[in-house]
Amino acid sequence: MRKLLAGRLRKACWPGSWLHRNGLGTITIWRCNRGRITGHCSTGRNATSSGTLPATWQSTCHVRHRAVSVAPDSDARTPAGVRRTLPTTLYFDVETIGSRSFLRETYDVVIAGASFAGLVAAREAARLGASVLVIDAQAIGSGQTSACATTLGALQALGMTGTVQQVHREMIIHLEPASGRRNDPLTFRLPYPFATFDYGQLCRNLAADGVAVGVEFARARVTGYEASEVVTDRGRVRGKFTIDAAGWRAPLATSIAPAHVRRDHLSCGLEAEVPQPLRSPASGLHFWAGHGTIWPGYAWAFPAGAVTRLGVLAFPETGGPVSANGSSKSGTIGTVNGASAGLRTALDRFMDGPGADFWSPDGGPPWRRSNTAPTTGRHLHGGFIPCSPRQPVVGEVICVGDAAGHCFGLTAEGIRAAMTFAVRAGQLAGGVGSGRWSASDARAMYWRFATMRRPYFVLLNWLQRWLATLGDTGIRLYSEAARPGPIFWFLMAQYRWAADPVPLLRIPA
Repeated sequence: MRKLLAGRLRKACWPGSWLHRNGLGTITIWRCNRGRITGHCSTGRNATSSGTLPATWQSTCHVRHRAVSVAPDSDARTPAGVRRTLPTTLYFDVETIGSRSFLRETYDVVIAGASFAGLVAAREAARLGASVLVIDAQAIGSGQTSACATTLGALQALGMTGTVQQVHREMIIHLEPASGRRNDPLTFRLPYPFATFDYGQLCRNLAADGVAVGVEFARARVTGYEASEVVTDRGRVRGKFTIDAAGWRAPLATSIAPAHVRRDHLSCGLEAEVPQPLRSPASGLHFWAGHGTIWPGYAWAFPAGAVTRLGVLAFPETGGPVSANGSSKSGTIGTVNGASAGLRTALDRFMDGPGADFWSPDGGPPWRRSNTAPTTGRHLHGGFIPCSPRQPVVGEVICVGDAAGHCFGLTAEGIRAAMTFAVRAGQLAGGVGSGRWSASDARAMYWRFATMRRPYFVLLNWLQRWLATLGDTGIRLYSEAARPGPIFWFLMAQYRWAADPVPLLRIPA
């Protein structure tokens, strides 16, 4: 990738110029405090003099995202020593460049999906010299479906501590029996801290890291994989190594193997992000379980600085419709045939009942029961969660994150697993780009990596299904059995081992 000096960016605005006619897409620019801009572009065309961004250029391009609030340390100054400020990624409007939708026809690595898994894999692959394209239909940092909590160590290893909203050192389980008689909460001291974080900021920071090492982004809807090409609604693109990180639907893998997605193995969650009470902010990760809440499943409250995230999760074993206490009886909530309406009812009952002390409508006093449903007029987010492992490699495509069912059963945690498998996938993809190994060898290595960890995912999925058969007494006895410190710390050590990005980021690829 050659430097594109600022001045002749104007030439790209000329209708007769080669760049304007063939527009190979992405140019990353830096505006410095002298009004000049520098950047790089895949065209290989060099420009000469300096100048500000012309209005005609702005009409040719649109801003995809502002990557970070300040320039990374490695790019903080121009070669002349002038401090740069905010990096901006510009994208040609496809209508101005004819039928071409991507910068080039072939990349070393093509990734479907620009959430945790896709962005981490892209960054790691590009750091090793691979040319990387990430495709997603949504703007980076939008479309949150997660409760956004993971280990603090994972965020530190990725260099994302700036996105942390609150650190948690305790887990509190509230047992809610059908009788309505509440037990004292069970408090577990966590052997390693967890943290809630800002989803949008984390995604934008990861994307900024990617842009800094040459990752390219395209906004398009991925529809399948055919003849070694990723098919989108804006054209096709070929990659030597292809990663499906596009969520539980796994569009690439499913187009090859339609049975890849087991819809009857999907849990379903719904969450509201609301202010914390100003005078009584909470700490710790709180869970509610039992037949007095949504069961099989759980409810949660994750404090995150000024806000808290309250939600409900229904396992696939959950029956529907929802009963008066928020639990269910016959078979559909948490499956694709089941019901968001049922989950919303359960969320309203939770926010109006056990979760009421954890949130406030305006940041003032905690919520008190009223005739208005707590979720009325509020933005809710959530979705389906694949807590059953799938094939990690399907044909020429490797699957990462939700696309591979990399969510833990019982807890439904998927962020740390997505990051872990994405780091390894990115390292292997980077090796393909550098010629260190072939794509088939990389797929084989990824398959071995995933297969070695698969038994733990299977175990937790089995545990989830077994717990779904228990009554309130069984749930209480199970929870209390894990409470002694040595037992809990051992269980948490195994829980971290199965998906921990930290050691992967400490060693060479």
